[in-house]
Amino acid sequence: MLQLGLVDDHPVARRGLAAILAEDPEVVVAGAGAHPADLCDPGALDVVLCDLYLGEDRPAVAEVRRLAEVTAVLMVSAGSRPADVLACVAAGASGYVTKDSDEDVLRAAVHAVAGGEFYLSPQLAGIVGTACRSAASRGGASLLTAREEEALGWIARGLTHAQTARRMGVQPSTVDTYVKRIRARLHLGNKAELAWFARSLTEGGGAGGQ
Repeated sequence: MLQLGLVDDHPVARRGLAAILAEDPEVVVAGAGAHPADLCDPGALDVVLCDLYLGEDRPAVAEVRRLAEVTAVLMVSAGSRPADVLACVAAGASGYVTKDSDEDVLRAAVHAVAGGEFYLSPQLAGIVGTACRSAASRGGASLLTAREEEALGWIARGLTHAQTARRMGVQPSTVDTYVKRIRARLHLGNKAELAWFARSLTEGGGAGGQ
């Protein structure tokens, strides 16, 4: 059973999210509030769903960063400005979905983030493509071996490490190693940057083995 926390300064929004998530038998909302400080023990939660603006005119980036140090953070916001999405990702958020997303997208995001993966709602998938293409233009893809490029290509298609391992005929631990090398060589600090770089290569035909 996944333990979730909800952080949104609008009570109606919190109740709405709680009602949607209550339909999933595999999750339970263990805490909710208008601010991360309202959660008794964020570190005991599997995922915290957090709004971008918490009663202030600025994005709650500092709060996201503190939460991300102890648990997985999924941003759930009405805003979709590229700068806001990038700021949250840089702060350590493991996913970002907009409030106009379908309910199944929200539930899929929760499970993906809880499983250690990165999730971006479909309408946001191309928001930072230019950042990834910039990395590719600096010769990033050429730094990878053929097998690393193949692994990156499958990850770009949304496969988990286990699924990628089956496609490549290797152990999941080998894919873990590939991902670590990719992130180190391309200077990708987190799963979000890796996912976006992978998507940029897929769109441009740069990743092998697809």
